[in-house]
Amino acid sequence: MAVEQFVVVLVVAAFASVVKSTTGMGYPIIVVPIYSLFAPVVDAVVVVALANLVLNTQLVRQTWPARDEVPTLRAFLVGGVVGSVIGALAVSVLPERVMRLVLVAVIIAFVANRLREPRSLSPERARTWAAPVGGLGGVFQGAAGISGPIVTTWFLSIGLTRDAFVFAICTAFAITGAVQMVVLAGSGLYTTELVVLSVLQLPIVLAMMPFGERLRERLPVERFDQAVIAVLVVSAISLAIRSF
Repeated sequence: MAVEQFVVVLVVAAFASVVKSTTGMGYPIIVVPIYSLFAPVVDAVVVVALANLVLNTQLVRQTWPARDEVPTLRAFLVGGVVGSVIGALAVSVLPERVMRLVLVAVIIAFVANRLREPRSLSPERARTWAAPVGGLGGVFQGAAGISGPIVTTWFLSIGLTRDAFVFAICTAFAITGAVQMVVLAGSGLYTTELVVLSVLQLPIVLAMMPFGERLRERLPVERFDQAVIAVLVVSAISLAIRSF
């Protein structure tokens, strides 16, 4: 990758770090499409994984006091770990275009339902579906490095507070992302160049985090929900463009 191209990626990464620190999501869904303009998608997934894991770990630490507000998280994570292994092992087999279009359909259905009838799932349904939905999110994380639409849609639908929502999705992203990195490394996809590019993102990503944190603290609850939905809509547009 040329220096000019990587500078573009770093600028996008800085913006994505602010979005991630504000809403708990958005880093890979913003950076992977831009990076894949200059390199194979698999390389983009590999390069973005480390910075995304660091961001998620930091956000989990910050929102740790809200951990008891997410009773279905454990089941969701178990499903996510299993799905991540399956997805990472099948990264070269699963048709990427089909996966992207499925994600677009999920986002459209959720946003339309949210705008029409913004109700939360009942606790019983949340317990029943937590593990299967976690598994689906894990498959997308392992295969494409993008599970945000699935994970965010799920935790937004069960009616969490702002910090509990960020804690839940970042915990899910951190665990499935760590599993993904182990499998990708075991598959020999980490080259010296990709490792260097991964590490070079970290200073700018960490430097931009405080801006997103302050923005999250100041956003009213309804504005926070709108911001999350806006990131979902942008991700759907990005995925649709890449598909067609």
